[in-house]
Amino acid sequence: MSFLHPGYFLALLGLLPLLAVYFLKIRPTQKIVTAYFLWEAVFEKKKNTALFNRLRDLLSLLLMILALLMVVLAMTEPEMAAGQRQDLLLIIDNSASMNALDHGKVTRLDTAKQKARDIVKSLNGNQQAAMATVSMDIQFNSHLTASPKSLMDAIESIEPSDCPLNAKALGTLTSAVTAMNAYRLILLSDGCGLSNDVGRPTELIKIGAAPQDNIGFVACDMRMLHTQPPHFGLYYRLASSLEHTIETEILLTYGPDNALIKVIPVTVTPGLNAPEVHTIEAGGPGPWKVLLDREDGLPNDNTAFLVLQPKRPVTMGVDSEYPFFLVNSVLAFSKTSGELQYVQDKPEVVLSSGTASQAACSVMFNVPPGDNWCGKVGEEIDHVMAEIRIEDHSILRQCDIDTMPFVGARHIDLPPNSLVIVETADQVPLIYRVRDKKRSAIVINMDMVQSEFYYSAWFPVLVYNSARYLMGQQDTRISACRVGETVTIPTAAFAQETTRITLNNEPDGFDIVGSSYGPIQKTGFHHLNNSTGQWSFGANLFDLKETLLDNEHVDDTRQAINRGWPLSILMGSLAIALLLTEAILYHLRKVG
Repeated sequence: MSFLHPGYFLALLGLLPLLAVYFLKIRPTQKIVTAYFLWEAVFEKKKNTALFNRLRDLLSLLLMILALLMVVLAMTEPEMAAGQRQDLLLIIDNSASMNALDHGKVTRLDTAKQKARDIVKSLNGNQQAAMATVSMDIQFNSHLTASPKSLMDAIESIEPSDCPLNAKALGTLTSAVTAMNAYRLILLSDGCGLSNDVGRPTELIKIGAAPQDNIGFVACDMRMLHTQPPHFGLYYRLASSLEHTIETEILLTYGPDNALIKVIPVTVTPGLNAPEVHTIEAGGPGPWKVLLDREDGLPNDNTAFLVLQPKRPVTMGVDSEYPFFLVNSVLAFSKTSGELQYVQDKPEVVLSSGTASQAACSVMFNVPPGDNWCGKVGEEIDHVMAEIRIEDHSILRQCDIDTMPFVGARHIDLPPNSLVIVETADQVPLIYRVRDKKRSAIVINMDMVQSEFYYSAWFPVLVYNSARYLMGQQDTRISACRVGETVTIPTAAFAQETTRITLNNEPDGFDIVGSSYGPIQKTGFHHLNNSTGQWSFGANLFDLKETLLDNEHVDDTRQAINRGWPLSILMGSLAIALLLTEAILYHLRKVG
């Protein structure tokens, strides 16, 4: 037992005057009487009741001592265990695995919320609590408060999440709480995705100890195959928490009407299964669903959402005195992957040589001397040694910069907002991006004809990378991603424009500004719309730990929590009861 205010024990010195009242007696005055026989009966009666009176007085003394002791203990505010009075930070895990059904009836999240309600109901008046949730990150639902209603409302507001549990987010909070040493951190979770030392210093109230049977997708993708007529490749991988092999089916649907395209029989073994690939001959670009035809413990991973991306080539035009090689660099990808397309009217990107292009987006070689919007071009330099300034930039993919002949490179004074990707040791830019209010360009500082760079294998690759970078398509448009990931948004000229986001064809959406979207929080189809057009992809759980529902390695580490009224209130009430008892006894003695 511990005492919050031990200094009040000095009040026990009040026992001294209390004892003095009961044990110090006033000596009676002696008087001489002439008729002793009149007092003899009185003395005889007093002698017979002396023992009873002493016992009665001793009982009163004990009652008053106990009452004083209870009052003093109430003032010191005793507690049964040290540390139990610390304010509580209750964290409810609302990650995907908490949507699992225990015994096919109640989700683990509902069980965790009920346990949190029980804790709030049991808190005494000396403790405060805050409420938070954790999945991909920590979200606070209630600040530190002693109001049971506020905490109950915070618990009711907790919604299930589609995201896996991010143990790093929990670890960051744990470190901060440990440093303050003022709170007890209590986590209500099934433990999926946590390490076994979660209870140090976090106290874990384990939810859903019984293993659950579940099968789900941990990977899935779809690509268009280079066949005539076009076929599609479906890739998927399953995981199972069952201890035995089962036979089931996968349903493949296509389009907004979910037309059934194919039924695929599958054999699912325990644990992580080998990946499977199937060729699909029907359907086309657009939304696809891959459904596991089986009810199990966790519905979240039974459906994979995919969007087969249509080919969207970047249209390119040419502005040069020597158009032959420039046109062929575009046609090299037009005839193979189809991701570039040569056009003469209204191209999205203009490939130029020997001119400072005025197009909205352009890839420029051999910019002529003078003051242009893409920089002030000066004299030619000799002995160029290229150095990469930005490693792993998308423009440099599949390119060997060391073998590129930057013949004819010139000194350039860059305008503001330029991004240098490759430069010389003297910081002369060789490849850079430049942008003004209406135009954006990738400039390659070399004389393409003098260097005969158009004979190099890197020439069409550099053109391809630059064109797709300018259109915000340097990354292949995905068909599916995991929740928690961030995806690149195609934007015009790679600018900071607004993109409208809608989920699962819902009427309401929201706007974001920039070239990335995420972390993704919801499973299903995500639709993006900006000046480059419309683009969709599917978001899925795809998490092995969440699918296997494995929490056997995690132990419940909860400690005792003070429940009911504080001991000080109980002791104060007992002191009042003792004083009332003594008052009644005193009244009976005097009145009879």
